[in-house]
Amino acid sequence: MTKAKLLLLISFLYFTPQVSAQKKETSLVRWMTLQEAQEAVKKQPKPILLDFYTDWCGWCKRMMATTYSDSSIAFYLNQNFYSVKFDAEGKDTVIFQGKEYKPTSAAPKTPHPLAVELLQGKLMYPSTLFLNGFDPKKNEFQIKLLAPGYLDREKIEPILVFTLENVYRNTSLEDFTAAFNTAFRDSTVSSKLLRLNWLFPENVFDGNYKGSKKKLVFMHTYWCNSCQVMQRGVFTDSLLIKPLEKFDLVDFNPELKKPLFWNDSLYQKLPQDKFPFHPLTLKFTKNNFVLPSLAILDEQDQIIDAIPFFLEPRVLSEILTYYGDDIYKKMSWTDFKKGL
Repeated sequence: MTKAKLLLLISFLYFTPQVSAQKKETSLVRWMTLQEAQEAVKKQPKPILLDFYTDWCGWCKRMMATTYSDSSIAFYLNQNFYSVKFDAEGKDTVIFQGKEYKPTSAAPKTPHPLAVELLQGKLMYPSTLFLNGFDPKKNEFQIKLLAPGYLDREKIEPILVFTLENVYRNTSLEDFTAAFNTAFRDSTVSSKLLRLNWLFPENVFDGNYKGSKKKLVFMHTYWCNSCQVMQRGVFTDSLLIKPLEKFDLVDFNPELKKPLFWNDSLYQKLPQDKFPFHPLTLKFTKNNFVLPSLAILDEQDQIIDAIPFFLEPRVLSEILTYYGDDIYKKMSWTDFKKGL
């Protein structure tokens, strides 16, 4: 995961003016054909945005003139997605994932067989299909997320991050969207953030820190959008007030260059290191570093668990209760979940 693949979405919300509806059907997005996108994803994996439209669809034209003409949305798509416009009533023969799809009739307004299949028979326009996690061996995508209807700026932003940053691995789009809106559109978040006593790793892992609690280490960067959503929209949730009391909270930016001490060993980022982040993050994530990640340490600074990817408030609350109340010493996570 590199900075080149991720853009700071907060700039969408605060620094770029929204574009008003215009009487044009063009957009700022660089569109390609479905065939071009399939070839590109094999060479350089990226998510695919597949926009289904028709010539007579007024909301399709509006989406082109507003959402896809928004400079920040277009820039984000052009950097991180392969974007495809697909005429849902087109007459071209196309190949998708090795299967040929031919038009069934030359009559106007006859849906294309590929549109029927990918839209699962629900022919609503516009509809947008988000694809990610391409598996070249199986020639298929791990995630196929269908969003029917017109998507304005506020609706499409969380979907883009959800698709790009693998949020779908642990969380539903509905839960992520709720956290996203809290993170960036809730005026009370700033005051809630002040109530969280985050500590810096250079103060905690300095060889002298004498804390008596378990530690919750949150590894994130400021250019990772799902990290920001988790920091602002998850940790501030009321469900976490009590569970977080059992932990010292450590705000660990993996780009830190300061030396850290952990378990009597020194960890420091060196210029010749191939791994781009602080070496202690590899230890804390058991050599499975992704953004965001959590590490839970016991009172003796031993790693109890390492948890990758975004977590929504309910799940994180359960995890913190399981470890914070020492339930993990008495029963498995599976048994704990059964009792909830």
